[in-house]
Amino acid sequence: MTERTKKKVKQSFVMGSLTSSAGVFITKLIGLFYMVPFTALAGDENMAYYSASYSYYNVLLQICSAGLPYAIAAIIAKYTEREDYKTVMLVRKLSSGILAASGFVTAVVFCLISSPLSKSILGSEAGAIDISQMRMSFIILSLALFIVPILYSYRGFYQGFKDLKVYADTQILEQLIRVVFLLAVGWLLVRGLHMPGIWAVYMAILGTSVGALCAIFYYVRYDHKRIGAIARAARTQETEPAEKGEIVKELLAFGLPYLFAAILGNSQTLINTQYFITTMTSLGMKYDTAKIIYGIMEVKCDKLTSIPQVLGAGFSVGIVPYMTIAFENHDFRELRKNIRECLDTVLYIAVPVCFAMLVLSRQVYYVMYGSVNLDYGASVLKYCSILALATTLTPICSSMLMTLHLRGESIFYLCVGFAVKCLTFYPLIKAIGYGGAVMSSVACSMTIIYLSLAKVKNKFGVSYKHTLIRFFKMMIGCLAMNGIFSLLHLAGFNVVETSRVIAGLQIAVYTVAGIAVYAYVTSVMKVPQAIFHRSLPSAIRSFLHGRKH
Repeated sequence: MTERTKKKVKQSFVMGSLTSSAGVFITKLIGLFYMVPFTALAGDENMAYYSASYSYYNVLLQICSAGLPYAIAAIIAKYTEREDYKTVMLVRKLSSGILAASGFVTAVVFCLISSPLSKSILGSEAGAIDISQMRMSFIILSLALFIVPILYSYRGFYQGFKDLKVYADTQILEQLIRVVFLLAVGWLLVRGLHMPGIWAVYMAILGTSVGALCAIFYYVRYDHKRIGAIARAARTQETEPAEKGEIVKELLAFGLPYLFAAILGNSQTLINTQYFITTMTSLGMKYDTAKIIYGIMEVKCDKLTSIPQVLGAGFSVGIVPYMTIAFENHDFRELRKNIRECLDTVLYIAVPVCFAMLVLSRQVYYVMYGSVNLDYGASVLKYCSILALATTLTPICSSMLMTLHLRGESIFYLCVGFAVKCLTFYPLIKAIGYGGAVMSSVACSMTIIYLSLAKVKNKFGVSYKHTLIRFFKMMIGCLAMNGIFSLLHLAGFNVVETSRVIAGLQIAVYTVAGIAVYAYVTSVMKVPQAIFHRSLPSAIRSFLHGRKH
């Protein structure tokens, strides 16, 4: 490979991860704002079907891909560092076949179990129509379980080359196509042809497959421009590639732990999906009310809290190739630097977002979803804001352990977290109500974070002293931010007492003022300078310049 080609795949760890996070952020932002018209089309009563489908989709997608996207990225990064491009091309071929086959099998099995699974989720009080609608949602979703793993084979390949910009760009394209499809076709069916609101849910689920297909076509075109240099390097390579059997073993050695990690990492949502409605009805709540709160918790609030969680997704992706190379080269100083930069950067951005969502939960929920079920929504969002910070860090910690060949420990810690979730789910719900379902997830995530970071500290000598000091300073910045929120409220910016258009403008004022105060206070305390090794405006300019290239 030429020096010019090599330079294209080089970028700093933090900026590369932020680029990936930016792509996820834009997709989440698109997903957040489509929820308003989508909820109007589907109706609150149908959101439980949408939520349950995507809860199982996220887990089953990980199962059918068996963690291979991360495995592909790690192995590609390793063999690229060794300039073994024949093996790189072999990994691409084998991983694509494995992902396509596993996706097909998972999709078929999911179709077969859709009926009993629907009955189990909705409980004994559900009618035949409810069960039928849930089953149809699952069947439509099974198509995505076949298509999306094929897309992931492309993403894992280019992730291994540190080409995180195309990773981000295809995420944006996929989400944009999905949203346009679900809103356009959903509106045509529900408003134009006067079909029931459940059809908007069906189209939203089908849109996942449509978006993934478009992203695959994008990668096919991108391949024509980028794969040539790698293929030429493979043809001119004199050494033989690794054996196919060894590559398959290596993929499974990386991938299977990620599989178990994905299942256990999604245990919080799975427990909520499987048992929330039945638990709440057993404690005296009406079935329809429990179904509405479940939809608020797992769809509406999840869309809002997914904004800070994009950092977890972005840095989990970005950390793999960089830490793999540092680990393979025994450059533990660089490894420790990557870990500290990762934690500091994620906390600096996520902490104020989660804090603002906590203190402005009622205002934010009103702007996004209106006054219907506002009390439930504001209450659930408070709990979910706490969970958002924990679940932003959890996937990063798991990805660190996996990349550092601590897979057994990672799976064990996830098992411990799963046990904490199971043991605290019912007691916390009984003690504090529906919010207990969220707080049991907080307990689960915090357990995983503590155990993971303690292991990394003991194994590689990573010190978190400066990270804790910076976190304390971030909280001071958040308190200052809350002060400006209080002043705005006293000045008449009451949000929920106005129309949603005016409320949206007022929230924009809260946002700009809050960001300005937080950035100023933390800059005075030298927090962004310590994290980014430059001033905050300079770091932002560097990131934007990197995105353009």
